[in-house]
Amino acid sequence: MTRKTASLIACVLLAGGGLRAESSDVPLVINLPSAERMQFWDIGVAFTHRFIQPVKDHGKDAYGLDGYTYAGLGFTFGIKPIKGLNAFIYRTADNKTFTVGLQQQVLNGDHVRMALRAERFDEVVKETVTPLGKVGITGVTFQLPTEIFVTDDLILSVVPTYITRTTTTDTILAVPPGVTPNTKPNKGGVFNVGVGLRYGITEKFSIVTEYYPRPSKLAKAAPGGITDGSTYQQGFAAGISYKTFKHRFTLVGTNASGTTANQVLSGDYGGGPRLSSQWSIGFNVARVF
Repeated sequence: MTRKTASLIACVLLAGGGLRAESSDVPLVINLPSAERMQFWDIGVAFTHRFIQPVKDHGKDAYGLDGYTYAGLGFTFGIKPIKGLNAFIYRTADNKTFTVGLQQQVLNGDHVRMALRAERFDEVVKETVTPLGKVGITGVTFQLPTEIFVTDDLILSVVPTYITRTTTTDTILAVPPGVTPNTKPNKGGVFNVGVGLRYGITEKFSIVTEYYPRPSKLAKAAPGGITDGSTYQQGFAAGISYKTFKHRFTLVGTNASGTTANQVLSGDYGGGPRLSSQWSIGFNVARVF
């Protein structure tokens, strides 16, 4: 091999590494946002699908696939003049919820990556008080998606989140039998910290997990109408992701039916996550243009 040929190959490899570093990816894992970014004027599309019927409801119901579903469609846009800035809009069938907002990547280091994210959510249904809380609400969510690269293949995600309004805001929280009743309305928003872990098995396949803690104010509260003594549950999602050219397919099992920040991290959406044994199937499809 001549020196000129070797130099050419080295330049190609370096250029390829630079292209990978500047590649776009939809900033979404399962339900939690990542600190990824869409580059230049690239467009990312995410299609989400959540089955509501639990898998444990037997094979006669196709393990939940015969039940109701909530589908969502979202777009994320790169904004070329400001590096790392993305705009996004998403709509899901759960209460016909629209979210719109901005995400700015503020750190892209070798071991830590971080972004600032703000979004407004609107449930486009008539505001109504139900046994599980209010629907038809509007609010704002602030998040700080942070990713720590433990190794090249193992990524820990921490997503501090503040939600200005939830389904039980301004209502008196019900409590299980034997607990002192609440006499004051549940005021203010909710702070929570979603946690995720991703492990790359191969270049294309990854194991993905997310955990949605129960907010402290709900620890001794019960979903309205529930009289079996249980409180709000912790949420989780776990599955496998397959990434190919400009596509990412993710199949999960989860006890949280929602997909937006106010749905999975508020702790009280739709009565909160189901019991861990009542998990159901969901999937995401992401595409970069």
